[in-house]
Amino acid sequence: MKSSRENPLKPEAMKIITLFTLILLSCSAIAQQFPQGWTGKYTGKMILGNAGRQNDTIPCDFALLEVEKDSVWTYTMTYYSERFGDITKDYRIVRKAKGDSVNFVLDELNGILMDLTLLNNCFYGMYDVMDMRYISTIRLHGTKNLIIELFAASGENPLITKAVEGEDEIEAKSYKSLLHQTVLLTRKDE
Repeated sequence: MKSSRENPLKPEAMKIITLFTLILLSCSAIAQQFPQGWTGKYTGKMILGNAGRQNDTIPCDFALLEVEKDSVWTYTMTYYSERFGDITKDYRIVRKAKGDSVNFVLDELNGILMDLTLLNNCFYGMYDVMDMRYISTIRLHGTKNLIIELFAASGENPLITKAVEGEDEIEAKSYKSLLHQTVLLTRKDE
């Protein structure tokens, strides 16, 4: 009896796919440039979007500067809010191990650490805080721009659906997005 999970591809096709995947992964590893091209001082605007409400825009400044050679960098964002006044978030990006070009931590300097993974010049983070689910990205865009995005959804009451594929039942949970923050930053000429 054949399993529904048997691979329908011939060994030659699998070798080609594996080789292509390895080449892509190698190119991705070579493309890891952090911190080259990233460090500096930036200025821009944050767009705040909440489900069912009008977007808001807040001017901001950002600094990504080396603190310890090839291991720790500042992550300092200052928001200039007319409503709440100036707010500064001062964090650190920390390389998990010497020579590791993929695994980092965002240290909020208050005991909270968030894993960051660097893939193709973009940091990705996923985490839960107080019944909320977050996805964040920090992307180098061109030579003078950073794009930082944060998406949030309530972890409560997910939409749960199921599908059957072969003999397997697959359950999927989805979460309604409630807000996003998108920061478009341009390097300041010094």
